[in-house]
Amino acid sequence: MIYNQTLNDRTQKKILGSLKITEILISKVATKLSSTQKTCDIYAMTDLGIAHNVTRMRGGFFTGAVYKWEQSDIPFIPIDSTVNVCGTALYKIDSDMNVIEFKKRCEKALADTSKYDWNFMNGNHFISLCYLENNLIGLEKGYYMLVHASACEYKEQLYPTIGNWYYHDIKTEVSDNYRYLRYIEGGKAEKFYQIVKMLESFNKERNYSFCKKVLENKIGKEIVNVAHYGMPSINEVLIGVQKTNGLATILTSPGKNIFIVSKKYKDKMGYIPHGFGLELPEESDLIYHKDFIEIGGKRFFSKSIMIGKDAINRHGFHETEDNLRKYIMKIEQINELKVCVELKQVCSFSANGFQIWWNI
Repeated sequence: MIYNQTLNDRTQKKILGSLKITEILISKVATKLSSTQKTCDIYAMTDLGIAHNVTRMRGGFFTGAVYKWEQSDIPFIPIDSTVNVCGTALYKIDSDMNVIEFKKRCEKALADTSKYDWNFMNGNHFISLCYLENNLIGLEKGYYMLVHASACEYKEQLYPTIGNWYYHDIKTEVSDNYRYLRYIEGGKAEKFYQIVKMLESFNKERNYSFCKKVLENKIGKEIVNVAHYGMPSINEVLIGVQKTNGLATILTSPGKNIFIVSKKYKDKMGYIPHGFGLELPEESDLIYHKDFIEIGGKRFFSKSIMIGKDAINRHGFHETEDNLRKYIMKIEQINELKVCVELKQVCSFSANGFQIWWNI
């Protein structure tokens, strides 16, 4: 079953049709590997959108959704979900921090790659110095450090690339219209899941280690350290969704205010969108072919989607702070969330380099 918690915009309506086939294929494989009929649930969130990764979309997976199936007698994992672990972490800074000092500290930390391969300046990842004025949960006014990154050190072990440890064990369930589901089963699936579980703690420690390296004795309380990409269980994949009944981040766009939210009502699912997501350019379609996906008349075999060219950030409004808050309120209502904190970005490192957003 598909649970539609989207904005129901043009892009999402097209993707929901594709997800229906994904649901059918996952259910079919789960049933094939069991003695009874099995089903699949897909939770499509407000940030459901185009994935950066073409392999993922060709396999029927999109960002901003949860894919959860009834556990089969023989475990399996759909490998085109291109699982890795990614998340955000937020720490209080225990004293004032100006832009120049923060920049120098970050540059020094980024230069040390002896233990981790820092990727804060790749894709949509970032490091941000933020300022908190008011909030609803009693956090101290002042400066905070927010990071967003993935455990890239193990990425190639999990992605379905030629030559990796499970590539020759991939099986394929085929549907009409060039759709398929590729998966691994049994012991290989269990090994895959164990790597993902290891990466959850690894990425949390990785984010903490970087913030500690930057802030040193100024690092304060951890406010958030949560994944929005990974596998909470062997029969559940989250892509751009946070699963928590604690605090989580809603990422916006470079330089804009970032929001910390929680579920309004505690539930066992605790699914929270992680941002706004990517939508198709105006009048573009997403069409499956035998060897590629066509988006806006362009053919994509395996290369990544380029933001701003092949897909655009979902905004739909001029981003004044007032309009941004109204948009967040819409997300808040659909997903039954409560906005607890609004952070103003002071400066950040990202794929666009170092930028100053706000002079205090």
